[in-house]
Amino acid sequence: MVKKPTYEELNKMNNGLEKLSFKHLKELLKKKSLDLQERVKELACLYAISNLFENPNLSIEEILERTVNLLPAAWKYPEITCARIDLKHQVFQTTNYKKTAWRQVADITIDDDPIGAVEVYYLKERSDIDEGPFLKDERKLINAVAEKVGKIIQLKSAEKSLIEAEYRYRILNEKVADGVTLLQDGRFQYANRAFASLFDFEDSTQVLGNMPDDLFQYKMNQEGDGFYGPFESAAPGDEFFRTACIQLQGQDIWVEGHHTIIQFKGKPAILSAIRDVTEKVLLDNATRQMATQLQEENIYLRSSMKERYRLGDIIGKSKSMQVVYDLILKASNSTASVSIYGESGTGKEMIAHAIHDLSNRRDKEFVTVHCGAIPELLLESEFFGHKKGAFTGAYIDKAGYLDIADGGSLFLDEVGELSLNMQVKLLRTIDGGEYTPVGSNRNKKSDFRIIAATNKNYRDQVDKGLMREDFYYRINVIPITSPPLREREEDILLLIDHFLELFSEDEKHSHLPGKIMDVLYNYHWPGNIRELKNVIQRYITVGQLDLPGASHTIQAEEGLKMHGMNLPDAVKSLEGALISKALSKTNWNRSKAANLLGISRKALFRKMKKIDPK
Repeated sequence: MVKKPTYEELNKMNNGLEKLSFKHLKELLKKKSLDLQERVKELACLYAISNLFENPNLSIEEILERTVNLLPAAWKYPEITCARIDLKHQVFQTTNYKKTAWRQVADITIDDDPIGAVEVYYLKERSDIDEGPFLKDERKLINAVAEKVGKIIQLKSAEKSLIEAEYRYRILNEKVADGVTLLQDGRFQYANRAFASLFDFEDSTQVLGNMPDDLFQYKMNQEGDGFYGPFESAAPGDEFFRTACIQLQGQDIWVEGHHTIIQFKGKPAILSAIRDVTEKVLLDNATRQMATQLQEENIYLRSSMKERYRLGDIIGKSKSMQVVYDLILKASNSTASVSIYGESGTGKEMIAHAIHDLSNRRDKEFVTVHCGAIPELLLESEFFGHKKGAFTGAYIDKAGYLDIADGGSLFLDEVGELSLNMQVKLLRTIDGGEYTPVGSNRNKKSDFRIIAATNKNYRDQVDKGLMREDFYYRINVIPITSPPLREREEDILLLIDHFLELFSEDEKHSHLPGKIMDVLYNYHWPGNIRELKNVIQRYITVGQLDLPGASHTIQAEEGLKMHGMNLPDAVKSLEGALISKALSKTNWNRSKAANLLGISRKALFRKMKKIDPK
């Protein structure tokens, strides 16, 4: 039989069991308390890291710097714990960081690609617990930290890229001169500052939500209700437009740009870039009008040369004069200096006038300067002007030729007579446009064009030291030679008719007898056109044809009596003389003679037969 325990023994056993259970429970509670503390530290660490991420004022570098300093406090022995976050190009670590053998590490990944690691070290050895000296929950914590750091880096990088892209986009749209709009469902969803300014709106917000027709009107040069509507339902692509619009203030402007159909929030929208091209359009229109005007003038001038054998006041149909006409037209469309060569009396000043009258300076002054007629001492004053008191006799301020010619043309007749000293001063003015009046200390400017004329050879003048070579090159950009009258015989009859019409006051002197015409035609005209003009004027005035060097003097009445006042006979006699001379010059080549006379070969045959029927 088993002996039953006594009451005292049972009571003693019960007390022992109670003591054992309490000790176990106390130890178990202590362990749970430690685990809870570690869990709280873990949650506090992760919570603190989350708060760092949610702070918009912190950069990603600041977040990682603070995160690495939070880690030691979350481990069991914070006083001997250090940490490091090691990325490919950056490292963040605690101030007491040191590599030891007691290490815990977790990879940082983005989309499964490792970009770095989180490392925790104990600075001193500790007895093994779960994983060496570290707790199992600390392994979970370092993995959780590594995962969160990876997400923070990914999100912050994306956020940074988005901010930078948004900044670049804002700069692009707000700083560019072109207007940018986004139109969807017929209303503006976006408009930049340049677009608002283009149509006189104070702010781009005034545009948002409105329809184009609510904001401004159109005057279209293309089909459609406006330069937005026709494209909204079109297929994606790029459309160019140019149209006239009216601003809020009622001013007409021209705009051009491109429409591009895009998808915005799942629906089609029009992205537009628009710029003000009013100045460009007006300039294009003015250029076209000018080109048309110049073309019309060119047609008129060329038809005038071919049909009427004259250009302005210049008369002549000869080949040498056609060359002069072409050079006049070219010079009138240029701003370069012109030099006109020719003997005295060949019409150099008329050529200069024609160049001025056909140029865009025609509305300004044409100033003629007879260089040889101005005393040397007065040259500078005459050209540049002078101030009151500059010299004896300067009682008032006086404008010079350059003042008067500002915007126009300065014609220097017989420019070879200018002294070398004056050439230097004038050259400086031609190059820079600046000059100083006599007695003044302030420069003035004049925009003038030089047209020079001479009956001398510039090159000979340079070789003789009478003209500076740099002055010669500056005024001789476009050379034009006016031919002497003896080299343009076919123009003599035209000029005679012109002067007769100019000076005749009655029918009596509107024509010349054939004998007189024959004398005039065969004369060598050393004084050129000026001499011919004077001879015709003298004949009409005093009734006497007196040519120096000619074999005889013809009285008007004598010339008229030769043909008995019969004009047809006089014309027939003159034509006969001219035809005979032309045939003689061409060795009786009738085609060449007809060309020399300016008539057709058939007309020459008809006139020859009329003069001599045999």
